[in-house]
Amino acid sequence: MSNLRNKLTLLFTGILVLTLSCKKNGQFVADGVIQKSLLDSVNNLRSSGCKCGNDSMSPVAPLVWNDFLAKAAELLAKDMYSRNYFEHLSPEGTFPVQRAQAVGYTGTTVGEIIAKGYKDAGGAMSGWKASESHCKAMMEPFYLETGAYSYNGFWVQEFGK
Repeated sequence: MSNLRNKLTLLFTGILVLTLSCKKNGQFVADGVIQKSLLDSVNNLRSSGCKCGNDSMSPVAPLVWNDFLAKAAELLAKDMYSRNYFEHLSPEGTFPVQRAQAVGYTGTTVGEIIAKGYKDAGGAMSGWKASESHCKAMMEPFYLETGAYSYNGFWVQEFGK
């Protein structure tokens, strides 16, 4: 991976999340075409368990796709791209749970991981897995649902319960 850099952001749902950015040559995946590949990837990770930093994570139940979480992910990915920012907190100060509820999500807890610059779901997943906080978010047994979206190299995955 060329030009890998980490940027620390506090996610106010109780998870300290590192936001990854990576610039790569080549075409990005077609916008939004990630549902099956990303859901399969995160569920493969959850079903097998993994190491997140120095911590061994036991296998946990698979996530189910949630269209409301996917819509919240879509809106954030497009907003970050169009307004040139890369944060969990929008410029207006809205949090992930607020954005998800605004599009109809009825859960009360939302976690979020973001990445920038990856051209496909495999790259984004590798970056998230290499980050201890992202990895732990993907392995969190509390979460039951997920939705994700990619837009022009901006990746957002929402987790909910």
